[in-house]
Amino acid sequence: MATYRHRMVEGAIKDFPAIKKDYDGYKLMLGAQAMSCGCLWDEPVDGGGAVAAGDRYLERYNDPVMRKLSSLMSGIYEPYCGLEGQERRILALRYWRNMEVSDIARELGFTERHVYRLLNSALSRLYRPLLSVQSLLEDWRTGCLHERLRAKE
Repeated sequence: MATYRHRMVEGAIKDFPAIKKDYDGYKLMLGAQAMSCGCLWDEPVDGGGAVAAGDRYLERYNDPVMRKLSSLMSGIYEPYCGLEGQERRILALRYWRNMEVSDIARELGFTERHVYRLLNSALSRLYRPLLSVQSLLEDWRTGCLHERLRAKE
């Protein structure tokens, strides 16, 4: 039976591909906005100095939604990368390829018990690092970040 901690980590791992897709899409949209003038210099309407498109392109990383998505992605992916190779592979097969434990055991040549052991170990090791991004993850899930994403489009 999965504990609350394991379910929380499982949810974050399952959501990671969608978070990555949001991050990539938002980054692309900000880049397109920065370069949309079609020229190297864009003169502001208020008569101020010209702003280089390259400067606007770099400023996209100062966008608050971009920073939150980036923090969320790195908060999940970096601890995942810190796991042992077998643990990473089992998590990827289980949650990103939606394979059953028996299929994972067969593919990797492990017993089902060993797969469960590695899976539990990986989920336990990811719990503490993922606590730091739990609030961002909840904002992403409830749509608080999505509303800002749609507002920018």
